[in-house]
Amino acid sequence: MKHPINKSLVPPLECLHADTCLPDYWSGHHKAHVSIPVHKGMTFKAIKQALHNEVSTGAIAGSDDRTRDDSGPVGDTWYFRAHAAINKMQPGYKGKRTIFTDLDESTEDGDSVYAYFVFDDE
Repeated sequence: MKHPINKSLVPPLECLHADTCLPDYWSGHHKAHVSIPVHKGMTFKAIKQALHNEVSTGAIAGSDDRTRDDSGPVGDTWYFRAHAAINKMQPGYKGKRTIFTDLDESTEDGDSVYAYFVFDDE
C-alpha cells in the first residue's frame, strides 16, 4: 500500500547542476544526486525528462537516508519533492532551449559525458 504524501516530512528540494564531465572525473557527493548522459545541444526538456527517469527508477547516489528503499513515508515524500524540484528547474538564460552547447560533438574514445545534479533542501 502506498503511503500518502506528507509534505511536512521533507522540506522543498532544489535540483542543482553540480558538474559536467566524464564519469572518471566525478568525485561524487554526499548529498543525494543523479547523473545523466548529455550531448551538445541537448534540449532543456530532454534534460528534465532524463532527470525524472533517473529519480523514478530510484537511481539516486549519495548518502541521504530518505532515498533508501525502506524509508517509508519520508522516502515517498522525498521522491515527490525531487520530482517537484526538477519541474521547477529553469535554464540560466530566459528562453534558452538548448543546453551544453560548449560540449564537443563526441569524445575521442566514445565515452559519454555526464551531467551531475544534486538535490538539496531549500
